[in-house]
Amino acid sequence: MRHRLLGFAAVPMDEPPPTRHAQGGRSRRRLFRWGIELAVLAGAAAFVILGAGGNLGAIANSFDNLRWHWLLVGAGAELCSILCLSWLQHALLRTGGLGVRVRDLLPVTMASNAVAQSLPAGALFAEGYAFRQYQRLGASRALGAWAELAAGALATAALASVAVGGACVVQGPLRWQLLPALCTVLAGALVAAGLLRRTSVLSRLLSGSLKRAEHRLPASWCRHIRAAEAQTAQMGTFRPGAGLWAGCYLAALANWLCDALVLIAGLLSVGGPVPWHDVVLAYAAAQFLVALPVTPGGLGVVEGGLVEVLTRFKVPFSQATAGTLMYRAVSYWFLLAIGWGAAALLAARNRRNDRTTGLVRTGAGDAPGC
Repeated sequence: MRHRLLGFAAVPMDEPPPTRHAQGGRSRRRLFRWGIELAVLAGAAAFVILGAGGNLGAIANSFDNLRWHWLLVGAGAELCSILCLSWLQHALLRTGGLGVRVRDLLPVTMASNAVAQSLPAGALFAEGYAFRQYQRLGASRALGAWAELAAGALATAALASVAVGGACVVQGPLRWQLLPALCTVLAGALVAAGLLRRTSVLSRLLSGSLKRAEHRLPASWCRHIRAAEAQTAQMGTFRPGAGLWAGCYLAALANWLCDALVLIAGLLSVGGPVPWHDVVLAYAAAQFLVALPVTPGGLGVVEGGLVEVLTRFKVPFSQATAGTLMYRAVSYWFLLAIGWGAAALLAARNRRNDRTTGLVRTGAGDAPGC
């Protein structure tokens, strides 16, 4: 499953309407972005076609002998991944006193994932979408923002742990080339997660930084830092215990490992060999490619990159290509379909709740006063 990594919660803000010049600039940027996306997708397709060469028949044969039971295993693992992430969000929101159930958050998780995978840099839009859904469930602005940030920090730390674990078991000199950089990333992610567990420390750090640099920074930067300081001060009441925080980290780790199982199932479904010592590292590399804001959900980038990594780990090109396509069929297209279905159900439920709330307010307004 594709997940939002560490980032800033997208809190809706009132903005003035864009001018005609600004609208023209946005249109040009949109066209430029579409051009980049098409170029990346065309490059990925060319990479697969040129690399396949005379192996197109072998790739087709891999699909002819498809082992469907492994695809079912992959789909089950992906659903377990969703459940782990929903439990993580449930635990964080309950820390702030919100009596929400895991089943209430399952459609939010699926829908926000679909939003993240449908747009370039979709994680920002997904954060805003999830934030609004949390508010509909009764979360305050501070709790919704903190839950988004904490989930992102924990997910980043868990993915870095997966990458470090993969580098530890990989064979050859690649292990020692990757471990220093990956351990540095892991340490930074753990520090970020620790600061979000104790936001009062983060607030003091921001306050001290502002006092030291207030005369050197532009006024606009100072305003943003003051806003962040005020936001983190409100989050200071959310103090999860060490046991709960460890449980949240393990849920984030299980989320990634379940998704890695989908890659293994994709290779097995086409009869491909699984590079057991290298598959976790290959999976972690694919997740970092997903995070690149080039195409929606890393479409084209992940396929080309994962095939290249698998072939370097001695998986035949035909089976690496077929296995990657099966992996993406489950982890991307399957989740996209059920995610947008969940988004439609949430939209219908929200409209129904809004109508009910409007009727109750109307009835209260028509009631005779005392």
